[in-house]
Amino acid sequence: MSRKAAIAGPILLASLILPTAAAGARSQDEPSDARPQASSAGETEVIITGASQQAFPKIAVQFEVKKPDGSYLLDARREDFRVTEEGNEVKVLEFQAPQTRETVPTTVVLVVDHSGSMQNEDRIGGLKRAVASFLEKLPAGSRVAVVGFSSRVETLCPFTTDRAEVRNVVDELEPDGATRFYDAVLEALDMLGEEQGRRAILALTDGEDTASQMGNLAMTIAAAKRVGMPVYTLGLGSEREIASNDLKRLATSTRAQYYRARDADQLKAIYEEIATRLGASYSLVYESDRRLPDGTLRPVSIAHATSKKAAETAVFIPGMVVPAPGWSPLFLAILAVLAVMAVLPSWAARRVASR
Repeated sequence: MSRKAAIAGPILLASLILPTAAAGARSQDEPSDARPQASSAGETEVIITGASQQAFPKIAVQFEVKKPDGSYLLDARREDFRVTEEGNEVKVLEFQAPQTRETVPTTVVLVVDHSGSMQNEDRIGGLKRAVASFLEKLPAGSRVAVVGFSSRVETLCPFTTDRAEVRNVVDELEPDGATRFYDAVLEALDMLGEEQGRRAILALTDGEDTASQMGNLAMTIAAAKRVGMPVYTLGLGSEREIASNDLKRLATSTRAQYYRARDADQLKAIYEEIATRLGASYSLVYESDRRLPDGTLRPVSIAHATSKKAAETAVFIPGMVVPAPGWSPLFLAILAVLAVMAVLPSWAARRVASR
């Protein structure tokens, strides 16, 4: 009897703390499926594709809006959306819709594989044709950079609006060497970390990572989450050649999508689809009411005027709470409660034993 009473306090504390921690972990590690799907009849669907706290207390969010027929809604206005953080409505400071009077550029890094296996079945030729078509479909004013990888990782082209320059560097690629896929994606994430507005990475490979020296799957996912960056992954070739499960996990963990092309001819259609999707993306910036960087997850939701269900995500704010100098009344009260909970079971056990 007395032993059970002695452990009752710690168990009670754990029961209060663990559910909250577990809920937070699920919010961060299990994002909802970002793949566009048709909505219920008469309702639009908001799909959050990225969220960044890089400029905290300002929070940037990227999202799409799907019509009931599955097509994209392009002309919604700022006042059509309700944005909340922790259930409280926040004021939107900046808003960009796909169709406005102003040019809404997108910033993209193309991560392209030119390892030796890309010479098979003219995959390198298919990549060059697909990138050329992708550039034509991108919104006007978009900025594009290219990171190439084989046994080396190189920034082949810094951010530019000159599409001919991008096309030229891709056209000059020659298949050779091994596959440093994750190192190349980490390089792209580093390039995009300070960029604002609509951002994305398109990462193509035709095989498993065989030579990365700095990165792996877990590190790449963690880096993408830190900057709220969607990483679209493209696998070219057969299932036997591609680490498709890893590519899917990288895409879904970052609220993007995995695409598979069985051959080089399918690449063009996939790149065009991604360009269309990027061009249909909204972005907004709001300022958090809680400006203290306290190391917590902040639930964020966006609802459109004609959607019954809000899209949700959670933004992790790095930092920690440091107690103020001195002993605050709240801190002393918490200590008192904890002390009582610690001694109460033993006191109760002695009372029972003495009867």
